[in-house]
Amino acid sequence: MGKVQVLIVDDDYASSLLISKILQKDNYQTISFRSGVEALEFLEKQPVDLVISDLKMEQMDGIELLQKARALDPNIAVIILTGHASIQTAIESLRLGAVDYLMKPINNEELLIRVKKALERVNLEKRVKEIERQMTFTATVTTANHEINQPLTVILSGIDMIKMEFEKKGISDRAIQKYLNLIEKSSIRIANILRNLREITSPVIQKIPLGMQLVELSGKSQMKKPHDKYILIIEDEEQIRILVKDMLESAGYKVILSSNAKEGIEIYKSQKQFIALVLVDYFLPDSIGLQVIQQIQQINPECKILITSGFELDEEIQTAIKNGVIGFLSKPFNREQILNYIQTLSD
Repeated sequence: MGKVQVLIVDDDYASSLLISKILQKDNYQTISFRSGVEALEFLEKQPVDLVISDLKMEQMDGIELLQKARALDPNIAVIILTGHASIQTAIESLRLGAVDYLMKPINNEELLIRVKKALERVNLEKRVKEIERQMTFTATVTTANHEINQPLTVILSGIDMIKMEFEKKGISDRAIQKYLNLIEKSSIRIANILRNLREITSPVIQKIPLGMQLVELSGKSQMKKPHDKYILIIEDEEQIRILVKDMLESAGYKVILSSNAKEGIEIYKSQKQFIALVLVDYFLPDSIGLQVIQQIQQINPECKILITSGFELDEEIQTAIKNGVIGFLSKPFNREQILNYIQTLSD
């Protein structure tokens, strides 16, 4: 990192020279101007870390320079120099965005202390703004992931169901098959782009935490016999709920549906002897997955529970794994993936 650049603006040559020498001795790089107009022209071409400006100058005073410099760069640090007679104006400069003011005549030690504090404050503000920006961006990507993964799951599952219906009815139409394959490939591409965005904004803590099973879009395995008992699906998205039901029933599974946590828990409580597996969306309107899992496990500690979510793996989901969840099914998924996965869990 290069030296910190300090722009000194003071029509008093002796004062400007003194400040420059004090700062240069402490390893700062200084640029000096005798007028605010010249200083502003320089700032329009080249940014600096700190401006130290006299308050009273001809053509453009320190307050006007402060306002115009901050219009160019809202993060720039500005210290105003003033005499005793202008103390109220100097205080007003703080309200307008100056980080500090200094009384003339300049005290060497005080100058260095104020400069250091001004730079630290501005750097802290920059870090806070960057953190806020990153948090906003991450939250936006996370929300977009969930909202896009929901319909993607419906699209991929719907394609599989259409192909299955064509096969059952002996329909062979190359044009329709071609367009279905194009839609499927494009949907998978969108899913992969979203996954890459998630990893950029908030990298996955562990790819397969705590021995958890994880479904990938390209995963394939040999079909096995369906389980005799029921699968309880707790999912608030109606389209996904219906499609998952159709996919599982097409493979011979028996399915019970629930649109919210409260209803799902009540169903499990009354029908637990018939339910072999609970498929639960982690983020439901009336609860989060961990609470649902804990309540189901209170009813039956041996219950097999599989989480689905359009969000990325995070600490909450890993906590759920620690509490006995046997797997995580990432949205979007298609018929082959969910069937292969559920069959391995229901052996």
